[in-house]
Amino acid sequence: MRVVELSGSPGARGRHHGELLAREIRVMRLAALKYLGKITLYVGAWPLYAFLKGLSRRFRPYLTPDLNEELQAMAEGARLPRATLLLINCLDDLANNIPRCSALAVGERLTFKGQYLAGRNLDYPLFTEVLLPLQTLFQVTPEQGIPYVSLAWPGYLGVSTGLNRAGVALAQLSVMSRKTTIRGMPAALRYRQALEKGDTAMAVARRVLDQPGTIGNNLLICAPREAVVLELAPSRFFARRPVAGLLTVTNHFQSLAMSAVQGAFSRRPPYSVLDPQHFTEAYSKARDAKLRELAAAGPLTPKDLQKILGHPQIANPGTVNSVVFDPERLTLWVATHDKTPVSRGRFVELKPWS
Repeated sequence: MRVVELSGSPGARGRHHGELLAREIRVMRLAALKYLGKITLYVGAWPLYAFLKGLSRRFRPYLTPDLNEELQAMAEGARLPRATLLLINCLDDLANNIPRCSALAVGERLTFKGQYLAGRNLDYPLFTEVLLPLQTLFQVTPEQGIPYVSLAWPGYLGVSTGLNRAGVALAQLSVMSRKTTIRGMPAALRYRQALEKGDTAMAVARRVLDQPGTIGNNLLICAPREAVVLELAPSRFFARRPVAGLLTVTNHFQSLAMSAVQGAFSRRPPYSVLDPQHFTEAYSKARDAKLRELAAAGPLTPKDLQKILGHPQIANPGTVNSVVFDPERLTLWVATHDKTPVSRGRFVELKPWS
C-alpha cells in the first residue's frame, strides 16, 4: 500500500506531489489518450483530449487561491501542463458521474459499542488496469486546517474517499442529475475543503452545502456518533439520516424530495469492464437492498463490513477502491489486491496519526 505524506503550504504540497509522482501521472494521462484513441479510431484522440482540457479550464475561476497555487505547483513539479492536472481533477464532473459505487454506515444497535463504522466500494468502469496498481493513500497535513487522509490516485487533489483527524469520514458516490453545470468547484475538491475545515459530521455537511454544486452526488459523512447522507444536485439537496443505526447508499436518490431531479442512468461506455446491467437503476437498487440485508445481521465489526464489501452482489469487476472506516479510533482498512474486485483481497489496517 503506497502512502504519500504531504505537508506545508499549498505550493509545497503541490510541488512535492508532482515531483514524487510525475511518472505515475504520465501513466494516467497515457491511459486516457489510449482510450480516446480507441473510441475515435485513433484519428481524434488529441483533438478530443484538447477539447476536454479546454472544458476543464472553465472550472478554474471557481478554485480558491490555495487550490490554484497547489495545482500550479504540482504541474511544475511534474513538468506537465497545468491543464492536464486540472482535467484529472474535474474529469468525473465532465463525464457526469460514470463511476458506480456502494457504501454504508452502521451504528447504535448494529455495532458492539454503538459507535458508527462506515465502508465503501468505489467502482470505476474504465482504466481499472491503471487505477488498481496506482492506488495511493495521501496523508496530508495542511498549513492551515485539519489533517486528513485521502485514498486516490497520482495527480488527484480532491477527496472522494477520506478521513480527517477530527474523526470524520467521507465517501462520494455518483448519481445522475437532470441538470449539471461547470459553474462551480469540481465536486471532490469541494468535499476536500469541507473535510479540511469541518470537525464534526454536521460541520462538514454545512461546508459542503455552503458552495454551489456541479453534478449529482450521494455524499456519505460519518463520525463516531452520527452519520448522514447528503443527496446532492446543483439546485437542491436532501439530508438523509440513519434508521435504526443504518444508512445505505448506492447510485440513486432514495428521498422523494430528490426524485424529481434524478436523471436517466448513463449507457455503458465503450470498452468498459462492466456489463450493461451495471449501468441501470435496477442494479443500484439491488445493491442497496443487499447492503440492508447483510447489515441487518449486526452487531457488526470492521471485519464484517469488509466481508459485506466483498460480497458478489455488492462488488463487481470495476471495484478499484474498498475501504472501511472506524472514525472513533481514527483507523481505516484499505483493500489491496492484484485484480478487481479489490474488495475480495486482503484489507490492510492503517492508523495514520498513531
